[in-house]
Amino acid sequence: MDGLLGNLPQKQIVYKDGKNKEIDARPEYLTEPHPKYSFWLELCRHPRVLNAVQSVLGPDLILIMSHLIVKRPGDGLPVAWHQDNTYWHSVQGTDVATVWLAIDDTDRANGCMQVIPCTHEGYPEMDKVSTGGDDLLGLTVEVTPAMESAAVCLEMAAGSLSLHDSFVLHGSDANTSGRRRAAYTMRYANAKTVAVDTAQHWVPVYLVRGETNNTDYIDIRPGRNLPEPIV
Repeated sequence: MDGLLGNLPQKQIVYKDGKNKEIDARPEYLTEPHPKYSFWLELCRHPRVLNAVQSVLGPDLILIMSHLIVKRPGDGLPVAWHQDNTYWHSVQGTDVATVWLAIDDTDRANGCMQVIPCTHEGYPEMDKVSTGGDDLLGLTVEVTPAMESAAVCLEMAAGSLSLHDSFVLHGSDANTSGRRRAAYTMRYANAKTVAVDTAQHWVPVYLVRGETNNTDYIDIRPGRNLPEPIV
């Protein structure tokens, strides 16, 4: 991770405010490191991670995305309330979950993740609206005061992980502390009930456990060699 942080470009192309745009580089936008660096891809197929995902999604698993989000001390960006799945138009299906791996200790002060329980029920696709502010996505969804009051802060020790459904509402506050808050999100789907249009998807899709009938997915089940990194 230190190498990625030390080699940030001056500019990045990121998806913000509903479109791709060029911005001054920030460590919150280290998206999809796994096809480029074997360390992150190896982590995505670690048995501890896959066992946790299997307990939720079943034995046939594909890795569809990942995102390294690093909030610097004092100016780490907030992430407004959002659903994950509604940003991924190449992914069809609801059996999708995100592993949120704490690299640093996370708490309310340094911008830990917050979730609004049960908001994934029925898989509603909520309309996005502009935040009008300086945050990670530039978009949010309408959340009532009652919903927000039910939010749970996931304060976690470094090395621990949580899983959340791709439709559950979640977000995080800015990092106003003097400590870094780094986390790695790994996105998985059930290989048999979810279809990914690999022609439209922006990164390769990897089979990490079980079976699939899709020959476009790259087989990296534990014990197999990893592909060459994508430069």
